[in-house]
This record gives sequence, C-alpha cells and structure tokens, in this order.
Amino acid sequence: MKHIAILRQPFYGMVLNGTKTIESRWGMNKCAPFGKIKVGDVIYIKQTGKPVTAKAVAKEVKFYTLTPKLVEEIRIKYGKLIGTDKFEDWETTLNKKYCTLIWLDKVEKIPPMQVPRSNGAGWIILKD
Repeated sequence: MKHIAILRQPFYGMVLNGTKTIESRWGMNKCAPFGKIKVGDVIYIKQTGKPVTAKAVAKEVKFYTLTPKLVEEIRIKYGKLIGTDKFEDWETTLNKKYCTLIWLDKVEKIPPMQVPRSNGAGWIILKD
C-alpha cells in the first residue's frame, strides 16, 4: 500500500536530514494511518502546501491505545527519534486515545510530484 504523509516544518526537514526517524500520529479516533499501514508500505512525504518531494519505507509500525502513563513511556523512549523532544508540548497528547509510530527507512528525495489537496488531512492512503 502507498501513503502520503503531510508534515509541517521543522519535522519535514528533520525527516530528510535523518534526525527524525519515527513518524508519529496521535488522535482521538482510529483514523489513518492507525491500523492501515504495515511494514514495507511506501510513504510519500510532503511539506504542507507543497508537492511530494520525498519517500520512505515503513521499517516498523506500532499501534497504541493510549493511557497517560503510556504517553509518558513513549515520550521517554522515542521522543528524540520522533523529533518532538524540543518542539512539542507533550501535555497535548495526554488526552489522545490512539497513537501510530512508524519507523522510516530508505528516506530519499524524489522529483516533485503534485497530488490532490488533502483538505486538512495529515495522512492520505493512495488507491492502487
């Protein structure tokens, strides 16, 4: 399966320079990519408002039903690799119910590729 992950800065740049190796998605509902992505899936990566310019492969995937204690464990264990240890207020994740962690592998720049607007979605699953 193929996906499009939409990232804002500084996270887009951190994926490309290798300092962010885990993409995390947090939500109140089980929305994509929760339960929809698997190891080996291709993830096209785009910065908000721009074309797709990179891709990666899902090396490992974990899905969590959250508790405040589990959020804290994820923060301690993976915060630096997620890239949020410097930028995000982890308090905002304490009320989330679900989390998807995706280890990114084989990240590479690709020629710009236009895709339809996401209408505010941060994750899109592409039809084959």
